[in-house]
Amino acid sequence: MSLINVAVWGLGNHAKNRILPTLVAIDKIKLLGVCSRNDDTVAEAAEQWGCYGWCNPEEMLKCPTLDIIYIATPIGLHFSMAEQALKAGKHVWCEKPLTCDYRETQTLVALAKKNSKVLTESFMYLHHPQFLRVKQFIDESKQVHSVICRFGIPALENPGFRIEPKLCGGALWDVASYTVSAVLALFPNQKVDILFSEVQQKEDSPVDTEGRVLLRFSRGATAYLEWGVGVAYKNELDVWADNGSLFTDKIFSKPKDYKPKYYMRDLNGNVSVEHGEQSEQFVQMFHNFVQLIGDEQKKAAERKVILDRAKLMNDIVNF
Repeated sequence: MSLINVAVWGLGNHAKNRILPTLVAIDKIKLLGVCSRNDDTVAEAAEQWGCYGWCNPEEMLKCPTLDIIYIATPIGLHFSMAEQALKAGKHVWCEKPLTCDYRETQTLVALAKKNSKVLTESFMYLHHPQFLRVKQFIDESKQVHSVICRFGIPALENPGFRIEPKLCGGALWDVASYTVSAVLALFPNQKVDILFSEVQQKEDSPVDTEGRVLLRFSRGATAYLEWGVGVAYKNELDVWADNGSLFTDKIFSKPKDYKPKYYMRDLNGNVSVEHGEQSEQFVQMFHNFVQLIGDEQKKAAERKVILDRAKLMNDIVNF
């Protein structure tokens, strides 16, 4: 495969610190350019990475050699940007979640299908060996009784869009989307029912700040998901099966040099610790995204996963 040309639309700290350095390190990808409203930010990034810099998105979208646009902006802007990119004939890799509106997600999925373009959400942890090990444990278990998944972070000093309702701020979209994507990936192609759901908002907050949901999957497993912003840090997953259990920490966000540990209990409760391998989950994610190009079956599968996530998030909100 020849090099594929990618432009990053949005130059916040996450894009500058994690996305741009990862893209330029992958041999199948060429960072063609960056785009943002701030002239100085664009000029600085373009000089640093030796690429084009656009302040006018229309000029970027008209670039004939550009294959893919990576959207790294606040959630509330994703729909409009992804729609423009898809209509311009570009593949779209987008920060999670794709939108905060099920109907908007349906529109983008239909547009990607019509134009035969890749559409993805950047749940990077799904591609790390740590998550694959958890999936292996579940697949090798005759019956999984339950999964408990928690993700919570302290209040951010500069929350930015995360406290802006119009930009889809709030703990549900920013944090709970991880836990929802996790259990859907662990129990694929199963019907899921919501037994209980609550999304809460502190009195002094303009957006939701915490929540929890209890799910039941069609093959019998239950999943308890809990999330929050402005709480003590939690980032963990616990699986209880018929033949034992597995607990692991930092399942979602993790340092680049992180080596996971798996705390295993056998049938009789005896504890052992299994050590996992270090891997850069953003690198793994982009390698996976590259493989979608030109593979219609993988594109279709990704579109289905996106819809399943959006539908469950929608049901949690409206429970």
